[in-house]
Formats: sequence, C-alpha cells, structure tokens
Amino acid sequence: MLKISREDVFRDKLRSYKIIIDDTYYGDINSGETKMLEVAPGKHTIYLKIDWCRSNKIDFYISENETIEFRCGNSMNGWRILFPLIYITFLKNKYLWIKKV
Repeated sequence: MLKISREDVFRDKLRSYKIIIDDTYYGDINSGETKMLEVAPGKHTIYLKIDWCRSNKIDFYISENETIEFRCGNSMNGWRILFPLIYITFLKNKYLWIKKV
C-alpha cells in the first residue's frame, strides 16, 4: 500500500498532479489530499506529472502487507518563486517534488 500526501499551498492549489507508477497512470492528487494506492509487491518507480513538467523519479521496493509513505508538492518555494519560467522550461523535471518519508 502506498500513502501519498500533498502539501496544501497556494501554488497549483486548483490543479491536480498525476501519479505515475511504472509509467502507468494511477490517478490524481489534489492540494492537501492524501491518497492510498494498492501496489503489487516488488520494485517500482514513482513520479508526479503536471502538463509537461514532472517531479524527480524515486525507485522503491515494497513487500506484501507493507505501507510506504510519500510526500509531494511544488518546488517553487522561497526565492524560487521568482523564476517560474526557468522551472517550466529548463528545470521542468524538477517543477514538482516527491520524497519518501
């Protein structure tokens, strides 16, 4: 089982992120939402996507009856909010973030 929690911040508040596991779409996650997803035991890769931008990719291994928790959000915080064009072009694969808790 995967537990994915998205931070509740102003950036992308009205937009959902697509959850991609092993290049398969598993649904959307909205601002402030927590999702529980059933995933088969074994090795997997997860990332998030919005338009042409995405998050980092994380490889993980999950065993039967195990729950793995992830947190995610938008990378443009602090001083980075001043550079949205850079994040949607040159850093498009770092526009979002996901990390294992």
